[in-house]
Amino acid sequence: MTALMLLGMGCTFASCGSDDDDDAQGNREVAELKAMLLDENGQVFFEAMGGSDYKIGLLSKEDAIDLIKLYVGSDFTGQPRIYKLDDNKGTIDVAIGDNGVYYFVGFAVEGIPHFRLCMLDEGGNAFSMKHTCNVCGYSWISTINRCPRSGNRTYHP
Repeated sequence: MTALMLLGMGCTFASCGSDDDDDAQGNREVAELKAMLLDENGQVFFEAMGGSDYKIGLLSKEDAIDLIKLYVGSDFTGQPRIYKLDDNKGTIDVAIGDNGVYYFVGFAVEGIPHFRLCMLDEGGNAFSMKHTCNVCGYSWISTINRCPRSGNRTYHP
């Protein structure tokens, strides 16, 4: 009888474990986004524009698409869409911009301040500097000196 009770309890714990496994996917997505979007103090590291808008300058629309793929997955095609994170951890809303903005990316993710990232065409901006990440090799032009891919800070153009 004791063996049957232990077996039944084991099945109960196993089913609880699978719920934790399901929740782990959403937690993993949030952790990856935090590493890419927030500084060591938990604040959005992109350059503030006012309100909840931030900006990053990029060389091309293709660079913007590559960056968005890091946030939403490799299936991003360049078209507007709302991406839902697993386990109801939030959404990422991608909209096409205009007038020098490639895309607007709105983040409403658990544990991350809600904000909108404006991906700007900075190819000809003389006030921005070219940066190359010494960790992953990604290059971008912006006043932001933190790699939007690896989160690494670069202090040299």
